[in-house]
Amino acid sequence: MCNQFQLPSLSAIRKYLATDLHLPLVEPAATLPQNRAIFPKDQAPVLIYQNQQLQLISKSWGYPSPINQQKVLFNARVERFFENKASMWDTSFAKQRCLIIADQFFETGKQTYIANQRRYHERFSFRNPDEPLTLIAGIYQADQFAMVTTSPNAVMSPIHDRMPLVITPQELRQWLFQNFSSLVNRSTTPLAASKLPNRN
Repeated sequence: MCNQFQLPSLSAIRKYLATDLHLPLVEPAATLPQNRAIFPKDQAPVLIYQNQQLQLISKSWGYPSPINQQKVLFNARVERFFENKASMWDTSFAKQRCLIIADQFFETGKQTYIANQRRYHERFSFRNPDEPLTLIAGIYQADQFAMVTTSPNAVMSPIHDRMPLVITPQELRQWLFQNFSSLVNRSTTPLAASKLPNRN
């Protein structure tokens, strides 16, 4: 369950989307959150197509839980959209898809260690090694967004049993506008992992 990613600076996002990828991006507002760690309930800009424009819009990470409105659900399993049973995510998957733009994202590993007489899980950072920034599939409703997850690839599986659905630049338009069923399998998607230093 991914619950943290690093948001790039606005200038880095603008350069990547508009200059490197040549996307017709509407000039983003200078007041958008940037260059910091993002956790559930935090505000972050996501890339959406709205009002016939490709733009960065600030939204809060996590949909309100239907059980407890004080909590949020921030990861959406992509497989839920293809199941017969209806889910709270269906409309967003069908019509309101977005992209999360990150320097890297973080995940807690399966292995533990002892520091200061306490047990901690190892932590790892992940990024697309072929790109300056990492694109992650997202969905949104109103002022909230959720990160889409899928089955892990060979890099992630020793660490966690789920992974964010990382999107390559060539797949960007397919995720935002087209049938995305072929994007569910991320087994060949580039991903680099780095173990974070243990606590002292």
